[in-house]
Amino acid sequence: MKIAFPTNNLKTISSHTSLSKYFAIIEIRDGKVTDRVAIKNPIPELAKQTQTEEPNRGLGAGRIVPQLLNGVDVFIVNQIGDGMKTNLNAAGIKVIETQIKDIKTIINEFLEV
Repeated sequence: MKIAFPTNNLKTISSHTSLSKYFAIIEIRDGKVTDRVAIKNPIPELAKQTQTEEPNRGLGAGRIVPQLLNGVDVFIVNQIGDGMKTNLNAAGIKVIETQIKDIKTIINEFLEV
């Protein structure tokens, strides 16, 4: 199972999914973490380059993020917009919203299952 998180520091979940610096992807097999990867999120850079009437809107995050997370089974976030959630679900990625910020705590919960 591959689990992804939006993050700025690879330790905690970012409160703004589409503007996080990275997507941490952690693979779990047979009850153990087998791989960890960080993918740089291009959207914050797009936000700097793009001037829109509503800041950080219309950047295509709902299209870009599902492509970046190709092969991920679960995306765990603190909050997410309906459009992005719909696109992720359409790409076969289950979205889980949580108030837990610490990535290690969440991974430990998955390892216990």
